[in-house]
Amino acid sequence: MTVGLNKASVFAVTEEATSGVYVEPSVGSDFLPLRPGNEVAYEPEELKSDELLNDIGSAKSFVGKEKVSGKHSIYLKHSGIEGQAPQTGILYESILGDKYVDSTERTASASSTTTVVKVSSGANFRQGQALLIKKPDGHKIANVASISGNDLNLNFAIDSAPAAGIGLGKSVVYLPVAQGHPTFSTTKYLGNGFAKEVSAGNTVTEAAFKLDAGTFGEVSFSFEGTKYYFNPIEITASNKYLDFIDDSGTWSISLAEKIYKTPIELADAIEAAMLAISPEVSTVSFSSSTGKFTITSQYFLSLLWDSGANSANSIGATLGFVVASDDTGLLTYTSDSAQSYAAVVTPAYDSGDSIIVKGSELFIGNQSDNICFCAQTVALTISKTVEDVDCICEESGVLEKIPTAREASMEVTAVLKKHDVALLDALLKNSGISAMFNAGPKSGGNWIPGKCFNAYLQKCTVSKYTTSGDSFIQVNLTLKGYVTTTEKDVYINFV
Repeated sequence: MTVGLNKASVFAVTEEATSGVYVEPSVGSDFLPLRPGNEVAYEPEELKSDELLNDIGSAKSFVGKEKVSGKHSIYLKHSGIEGQAPQTGILYESILGDKYVDSTERTASASSTTTVVKVSSGANFRQGQALLIKKPDGHKIANVASISGNDLNLNFAIDSAPAAGIGLGKSVVYLPVAQGHPTFSTTKYLGNGFAKEVSAGNTVTEAAFKLDAGTFGEVSFSFEGTKYYFNPIEITASNKYLDFIDDSGTWSISLAEKIYKTPIELADAIEAAMLAISPEVSTVSFSSSTGKFTITSQYFLSLLWDSGANSANSIGATLGFVVASDDTGLLTYTSDSAQSYAAVVTPAYDSGDSIIVKGSELFIGNQSDNICFCAQTVALTISKTVEDVDCICEESGVLEKIPTAREASMEVTAVLKKHDVALLDALLKNSGISAMFNAGPKSGGNWIPGKCFNAYLQKCTVSKYTTSGDSFIQVNLTLKGYVTTTEKDVYINFV
């Protein structure tokens, strides 16, 4: 194969237990669908030398800190199962920091109102959590603005009070926090067998939602990482030994347990280890044309894959050698098999359908402003500023990336209603308001559980108000989220 088919590529995202320590995909649900524009870019810092070498040309520059960045765009969708996080959940958790999955459906208690849902235990809920209130006269989605004992105070009033026993749905809510954001690894199997591109220590720096009427809801994630690999090979305690005989004796090398960034880096490490213990000159190389390793010695060489003292933990199979017997009688040995870059598990994707933005809801204002805002476009952007934690001990020069700031904003283009000056007044007074966007399919006019999306700006101000429109008059709004000591700026829910 001389070229790879990019449309055959598959892409996986896996949560890391330790930031920057790569985690390989292990189950089909680690994979996310690909769309045009997916990329991982490796652009390390360039250290320029100012040495003058008797010429006006530049001296050789060097690689400084590693710098990894990437983009991944998806259609907005739930997992398809109520109370189960979507496979993209780690990306939402990375931008906001935390999540809560309420996989048990709770019910409303007696004496609930249109603005307060009473429950048996308020401790089962979280501020910002979306409720799918399954009233028989029509399902409603609303967020928990605050919790007082067992009273859930709603952000926007619903049309009628839920009766006792009405289900409140199973929510997956992504919550904003100041620290503790999980990091993740990415693995892209280019052409699913042509090459393997890997990054680690990643954190989402922006989630941009495009929610235009009558189209697919879309989310574009931007992320930054600390490590990059291409066709990497992992060496662990189970595959780190090479036993061999050369003209000067019987030897055994033990390689450092790590992920080698390329096969060439691994070949160099094996060669250095062999030369360090044996006086005989040996060379180890990796062919970028055949995908195989070659081990050569000057006078005599046997590779003890089967009979060596460490055969149970041999590197032979990792290099592509058949290890059922030793390789003897030659000076040069080449791998029997080329390196493989295909996914180790079969990808499996969420069953939920992509959400089309129609029959949706946008409420802006205060609790009583529960009338759908007739918007043509809605763009929600959550961005996070990160800072490198530099470390001289790290091979990449960076220990991890920590968040230092978060911003949430919503831009809306909508029909301007006659007499409506409420949001301009909010801008003039710098008033704190809320915004809620709900989307998903319906059946019989009711939201379908396990397929819906909710975004909630708990506290925001109007920062821009302009009118426009060629055929009909529109208003263009920008809402800026903010936090207080008790309230947050933005929540993302799947219900």
